[in-house]
Amino acid sequence: MNKTAIQILPMLFLTCSGLASSDELSADSANTMSCGSNFVSVGDPEDAVLDTCGEPTFRDGNRWTYSDKPGSFIYELSFGGGRILSIHTRASE
Repeated sequence: MNKTAIQILPMLFLTCSGLASSDELSADSANTMSCGSNFVSVGDPEDAVLDTCGEPTFRDGNRWTYSDKPGSFIYELSFGGGRILSIHTRASE
């Protein structure tokens, strides 16, 4: 099993089983973000994020925000040295 699957499986289990509410998953730090059927991870370069996820919804310097639709999650990526330093998720309002 690859690294990405190992990191995402616990979150998927909790979400699918109903054991985690959106409040418990919001404002959380993650190591990966899904973009369709692909993923980006902490440490990935900016160009890989653009290739995988496209242009962010909003850019503010080294912070990129991705939000696909109302009621979904908002992902905030922080970059340094041209690579993802952190990924934070929160529920949209």
